[in-house]
Amino acid sequence: DKEKLILELEYFYEILQRYNVDLHFVKPSKKHPWQMYTRDTAFVIYDTLYFSQTRERSDRIGEIDMLLKSISAFRSSKIVEISGGKIEGGDVLVDTDCIYVGMSNRSSNQAIEELAGYVPIYPIHLGDRIMHLDTCFPILPKKNALIFRDAFKKNDLDNLSRRFNLIEVSGLEARRMATNVLVINPEVIIMHKDFKRIAGIVEAKGIKVESVDFSEPNSLLGSFRCATLPLQRFS
Repeated sequence: DKEKLILELEYFYEILQRYNVDLHFVKPSKKHPWQMYTRDTAFVIYDTLYFSQTRERSDRIGEIDMLLKSISAFRSSKIVEISGGKIEGGDVLVDTDCIYVGMSNRSSNQAIEELAGYVPIYPIHLGDRIMHLDTCFPILPKKNALIFRDAFKKNDLDNLSRRFNLIEVSGLEARRMATNVLVINPEVIIMHKDFKRIAGIVEAKGIKVESVDFSEPNSLLGSFRCATLPLQRFS
């Protein structure tokens, strides 16, 4: 339902602006039907934007060109192209002292190894059945994280459990995009309204949850995190 989708997106933007998020919109391209999900087009680590022209889906090639035309926040010296393999922003999680990168359906070992030449990373092997790392492991404020355990190898689970308070989500919740939440600031996250169980656990840890209807973007297999690309990181 295109009309409903637009209304849900507009309400999402209103909430972000309520929390003083400065929004920049990419000029739309009819050639790129998945352009709404900007997270995967590029990613920012500290003060540098990284991207790969190679994408798993051929109809997403060229999205980066539209993005670079639409933002002026980065000097050319702070824009890095990963030239070998493919890598998408949904596989890159920036924590305060560590950068987690998923080897998944959408990001290749070659690209991840190239990224490791620029910044220290912690690679996590997910296999071809997982779309992105953030579909099974989003980092929340106050050293909490949601996790779908079945996506991870035991050694990675052990390491993550030492660093985070892990909140488990079920396979059904993960498939319905429960893990695709957006951290607005160190006190607030935004989550789809249907996941009341998870929201209750998160709020009990002192984190405010903004519950929003995002059913139309979710039906296209993308949610709040997918629909945003942070250009400035303070951690």
